[in-house]
Amino acid sequence: MLQYATYSVISPEGCASILWKSAEKAPLAAEAMAITSERLRDLGLIDAIVPEPLGGAHRDPDAVARNLQGAVLEVLGQLEAVCPSTPCSMRATSG
Repeated sequence: MLQYATYSVISPEGCASILWKSAEKAPLAAEAMAITSERLRDLGLIDAIVPEPLGGAHRDPDAVARNLQGAVLEVLGQLEAVCPSTPCSMRATSG
């Protein structure tokens, strides 16, 4: 997952409006939702965080592409030594 990306099925404002009837509680909802890359990694929902340039991926797309390529190649390198049926069972038991 990219460093500054978020993952959510609802916005923090929408969540706050449902739970507390006020979008003003969006920061509290965002924290509770654990939508940042660091929190998702800590919870075991993602495997890695791909670094982004200061200010986000749009500031330097070439740098992000290189970082993403490196992350993908690293994982592919790890998987080369694994038999074809193993990755699915590894994923199911990780965490």
